[in-house]
Amino acid sequence: MDRCESTLALVDFEQVEQDGYSSGYESTPSDSESSTSTQKPQSNILIPISHNRDPVKIKEKMSYRNTQALTEQLKVISSIPELCDVTFEVGSEKVKVHGVKAILGTRSRVLYNLILKKQKEAEFQRKADKKDKMNKASVQSGKVIIVVKKYEPEDFRKIIQFIHSGSVDINSSCVAGLLCGASQFGLDDLERACWDFVNHSVKSGTISKIIPSAKRYSHLKTGQRLLEKIFSETQQSVEL
Repeated sequence: MDRCESTLALVDFEQVEQDGYSSGYESTPSDSESSTSTQKPQSNILIPISHNRDPVKIKEKMSYRNTQALTEQLKVISSIPELCDVTFEVGSEKVKVHGVKAILGTRSRVLYNLILKKQKEAEFQRKADKKDKMNKASVQSGKVIIVVKKYEPEDFRKIIQFIHSGSVDINSSCVAGLLCGASQFGLDDLERACWDFVNHSVKSGTISKIIPSAKRYSHLKTGQRLLEKIFSETQQSVEL
């Protein structure tokens, strides 16, 4: 199920002008085309005028939004290591998945605390190894390295992609990993989307396709919940 919803650019232009209203102040002589040559320019001075004149209220606004383009551009960020300052080493093969500290920290409180912890550890290590030029250089690079052992690399890459762009494709092979990641990192919207996919799979009779994905994450509490739901639903269908 594709949870990415494209939004077209919206333009909202509103201009309201009503005669008989004024701000109560008039522009300085230097700002007015009707100023005479004998008037001396004055800057940053507000001159009160007669309150007998009704104020003129003018409102002008233009709003533009293109979230689809922004989403696609944010997806690209994590694929360019040079633009990222966090590197996750995922799985037994330590596959590198990159991210931006500012985005990760603001989108997930759990990741914020984890990144902060790693930064403090790196600073402590830098002080301990300040005489070692190689270690010092590696810490001062500004990169935060986090080891991730409990996730499949591709599933974790999708989690990081969602955190950056708010968009991800959910299917039967990755839903368990996304669900566990959403639960662990406090991504409530992604967690709801994953359960929606599971419920949709139940209704469509394709819930069994999720079993291999769920088994890969049976070591996590959320993965166990997913397996229990799958077995419960498949058992009910057999009884019917």
